[in-house]
Amino acid sequence: MNVFLLKITLMPSIIALVTLVARRWGNRIGGLIGSMPWIAGPILFFFILEQGKVFGVQSIEGVLIGVLSLLGFCYTYTALSKRLPWFPTLLGAYVPYAATVLLFSYLRPGLWPCYLLILGGVFVTLRYFPKPTTEPVKPRRLPFEIPIRMGVATVFVVLITHLADVLGPTWSGILTPFPIMTSILAIFSHTLQGSNAAINTLRGLVIGLFGFSTFLFLQAFLLPHFSVAVSFGLALVVNAVINMVANRVW
Repeated sequence: MNVFLLKITLMPSIIALVTLVARRWGNRIGGLIGSMPWIAGPILFFFILEQGKVFGVQSIEGVLIGVLSLLGFCYTYTALSKRLPWFPTLLGAYVPYAATVLLFSYLRPGLWPCYLLILGGVFVTLRYFPKPTTEPVKPRRLPFEIPIRMGVATVFVVLITHLADVLGPTWSGILTPFPIMTSILAIFSHTLQGSNAAINTLRGLVIGLFGFSTFLFLQAFLLPHFSVAVSFGLALVVNAVINMVANRVW
């Protein structure tokens, strides 16, 4: 199997699909769909292909630390997007993300505490999540929008998996949920449709973190005993069910 060829064909296809879903069913559903393990799942898969299953399992705690840090990114981006354009908003959102990564990479709380902190963090974040305004915004389209999204995500995946040997399982895992998909969704919705679109998109993504974190958590227990296909398949079903329930509740 040509792994590099798989990386540069699979990732663009996923990004294009998520973009088209958001256009068809709206920003919130786009964010919810975007929270599925479209990036982290393939990266974990490539870790296993290139570094072995043990490396993949060892990276999961780091991935969960990255997911926990993602909550601060989403909340901060939506709060700042009401007053600032996309670039300073993005830079501001990376500050709590980086701070949380550094804190928990130092504390290394363990698999169960990370998972429970994410679930509690999602509840709290949704409780205080910024509300969209009633100000109407005329949507715009950017030339070559989908190819730009596809290219950025693909470069990130290739880079992270290529550096896995140097980074080791913990930091490879932490960088896996780096808000590349989230940034793409936030920037384009914010720039082309306004702050309300960014808020709805990121709210949908935060709702989806219930299922996304569960998908990752389950891999720590499934991968040592089952094939990658079975482990991912079972966890994806659980992820999808949780997403459907969470979307109805919130």
